[in-house]
Amino acid sequence: MQLDITAFLNNRRKAVLVIFGLLALVLLGLGDYLATAKLLEFSVFFAFPVSFFAWFLSRRTGMVASVISAAIIMGVDLSSPVHEINGRVAYWNALIWLGFFVLVTMVIAELKVLHIRERELSRVDSLTGVPSRLAFYEFATAEISRARRFRLATTLAYVDLDGFKGINDRMGHATGDKVLIAVARSMQRSIRDTDLVARMGGDEFALILPNTSKDAACKVLEKLMNTVARSMQQSRWPITFSIGAVTFLKPPESVDQMIQRADAIMYSVKQSGKDRLRQEEAAA
Repeated sequence: MQLDITAFLNNRRKAVLVIFGLLALVLLGLGDYLATAKLLEFSVFFAFPVSFFAWFLSRRTGMVASVISAAIIMGVDLSSPVHEINGRVAYWNALIWLGFFVLVTMVIAELKVLHIRERELSRVDSLTGVPSRLAFYEFATAEISRARRFRLATTLAYVDLDGFKGINDRMGHATGDKVLIAVARSMQRSIRDTDLVARMGGDEFALILPNTSKDAACKVLEKLMNTVARSMQQSRWPITFSIGAVTFLKPPESVDQMIQRADAIMYSVKQSGKDRLRQEEAAA
């Protein structure tokens, strides 16, 4: 639920977020006024809209919200009978709260930077530099929705390296890593800008080709096989490729269903001799 709310707010326009944040400040100002009249401490709750501005808008807007919050607190304190004798206390309190809110803004802004950096890293395979399994699922989910909305064909291919275990056993894992890096780079050079290749784990890769018919996918995948095969031959690595591809005329309900179908075809290629591409077309 928390992630849903965050995603919802991230998709709102900045003007909407500003209005929402300012409304929160007004309501908290009213709450602070009523609480102060009862000698209750309420000012700490301004940290919530300050954090909101810092996270969903920017560090600068968080600072502005900090100043507004401190000003509201000072105004409420000055209007309170509690500070009639010594009004300077209200100014001091406002200064202390301003320092606190600025600190909150800086912490939240730094946390957001770290969050974004971690999010980006989790979507890139650390070894090969191509998108990770997580990034593939996100991209494929979006393409399923788009294909369903506009009635587009989508092709998903699953690729497994033949003989990779032998490379690791005979030449070591360092060479195996070089093989994976070379394969990933060759695949990226072979696909279109609209396509995506991702490492799914181990020596398995997946490609999604949006708005691509079976015949069009065949051309892309044959080009990919030839490019990657030449790369392996140049390095004298005895690696071939088994590819199972499915063109979905109507996308299934989930990415997992698409992957399972393509993976089953790829496995049948492995069982029947390896080193080739097998395609199917699915109406649903």
